Amino acid sequence: MVGEARICESRSFRFRGPCVRDTNCASVCRSEGFPDGDCRGFRRRCFCRRPC
Repeated sequence: MVGEARICESRSFRFRGPCVRDTNCASVCRSEGFPDGDCRGFRRRCFCRRPC
């Protein structure tokens, strides 16, 4: 049995405007020190992810 690391999410501090493309969000998240990010929710906000 392989255990998976929990994923922590945080809203991007630097991303501005509606989040339309996951690749743009991920690039901003990487500049903030996170390995990945994507657009989420009804309001299309950029959320950054990292292992907890």
